[in-house]
Amino acid sequence: MRVKKFIGIVAGLALLVGFVANQSLQAGQARSATSGSGAVEKGSVSSGFATDLKPVPGYPPRCSTDVNVQPDVFPIQVGTVTSDDGKKWTAPAPVVTDGVMAVDVYNNCMGPGDNPDYVSQLKTVVVDNDGVEITGFIHADNYFELYVNGKFIARDSIAMMPFNSSVVRFKAKYPMTYAIMGVDWETHQGVGMEYNAFNVGDAGMIAYFSDGNGTHTDWRADTFYIAPLDDPACVRVTAAGRDSSFCSQSVRPACGAKPETCKALHFPIPTDWNSPRFNDSRWPLAIFWRPVEVTNQQAYTRYAQLFGDAEFIWTRNLHLDNLVLARYTAKGPKRK
Repeated sequence: MRVKKFIGIVAGLALLVGFVANQSLQAGQARSATSGSGAVEKGSVSSGFATDLKPVPGYPPRCSTDVNVQPDVFPIQVGTVTSDDGKKWTAPAPVVTDGVMAVDVYNNCMGPGDNPDYVSQLKTVVVDNDGVEITGFIHADNYFELYVNGKFIARDSIAMMPFNSSVVRFKAKYPMTYAIMGVDWETHQGVGMEYNAFNVGDAGMIAYFSDGNGTHTDWRADTFYIAPLDDPACVRVTAAGRDSSFCSQSVRPACGAKPETCKALHFPIPTDWNSPRFNDSRWPLAIFWRPVEVTNQQAYTRYAQLFGDAEFIWTRNLHLDNLVLARYTAKGPKRK
């Protein structure tokens, strides 16, 4: 999870070239996953660790403070896995590599933590010239990207650890489609595990907007990367969505003894998933999770009041569902 400058010009150019190729690969595999497809996508199975690891541009090589972070968190990286059917996938997710980062409300990786000046640091992203101006607060375990009416607004300034809370501002009109990519980042790309102990991570996200809308169980959410798995057959895949809550390896998979044997299940991301025109009616409703089940970190607890009546959401499995897309279309401001 996290932020700012410092990559030499030559190294930066090399990274960008690699990422253009990586994103072209991901775009190609997503063409078959448009909103008009009525077929049930069964997913693709990969085994073992990702290769061709690349640092994500925009993130520092380490925290600038003495905050305690696991030694393998940095550099923030994505890699490539090849599934049994020959498809290539970016793990943990095909994230934006050159988009603006959200302003921090709290960030103790690249600063002292609290950021009392966050309001003055905001810049309004204009989605619709005739829209209304809205401020949004987001906290994700670990990473998020926010889109409104199909336009990219911001990405998380810390991709993994330590935890932060973010604020954005944009101008858009109703009906307003909020779309969030949430990623439970990993340090062992491709197998959904983290740190030297090969832990299975957990996830969750919450967002609240100044028009009164926020994350609730009326949002739609589905998972697109599930790991680690001993046997991918434990995931139930139907026209109504994917459900890995029947998998018994959420605490410690048997393959944890030999992580290189762990499997993952991948699903193509629809190219228009963040568009107002995308039909998300087949996606399951988001699942509510109590704050205590998601985080006890002060990046959230110190600022819980900023999130109004919004709720932490995810899919049915906080531990195995590593890449989740969530959507909601607001017809207008939410009345109290």
